[in-house]
Amino acid sequence: MHSGNGKHDEMDRRAIACCDQAIIDAGLADDHALQQALHAYFAWATTTTMARYDQSADDVPDGLGIPHWSWDGLQELK
Repeated sequence: MHSGNGKHDEMDRRAIACCDQAIIDAGLADDHALQQALHAYFAWATTTTMARYDQSADDVPDGLGIPHWSWDGLQELK
């Protein structure tokens, strides 16, 4: 869905800022571990996974796995 739309660094920064504000609005800012984990996941997904195939949706390979994220960050797929 996000592939083939070109680079959009400014939109990515704004989306991450919106996510951070949503964490605050939801009352989760006092749980620093949760806040950090949610921010890290969203920032990673926005700037890497969703930005990986920016030139064309046809570049996306078939059979990609869904990354697993935990409290420790990105986990290796097994």
